Amino acid sequence: MASDDLNALYNEARGFAEYMLLTHGEFIPFGVQMSRDGKIAQVAGDLGTEHPKSAEMVEFLQSSFAQSAISGAIRAAGVCLDMYVVPPGQQQKTDAICTRLAHISGEAVEVFVPYSRDSHGAFQLGQPFAAAAGDFKLVEP
Repeated sequence: MASDDLNALYNEARGFAEYMLLTHGEFIPFGVQMSRDGKIAQVAGDLGTEHPKSAEMVEFLQSSFAQSAISGAIRAAGVCLDMYVVPPGQQQKTDAICTRLAHISGEAVEVFVPYSRDSHGAFQLGQPFAAAAGDFKLVEP
């Protein structure tokens, strides 16, 4: 069940990140969460500044989700951010959509979708790949 929840959150986050890239060329980190009854919602943070630093926004969202999990409000969450990554089999960093996902069961993963722009400015999405999650964890209440 945890994987189904994380897949649903990933699809929601990836869809919105792709939309933002196509329409605005960028996006600030945002979150997605799944309530205990399975409803998915997008989440934005407000750090009181028009252009918050990405690292601060990621920390804010992850901390907020951890508290929501402890209080029993959510069962899964994800933070989506734009970053550089070296895809498997390559040696150079490239832009990527990164979605950090965590479930109260303990399952956690990061999914990366490399992307680039072609000579006409259109986005080209690469092959997604996953890695073990870093420090983003949720715990049951």
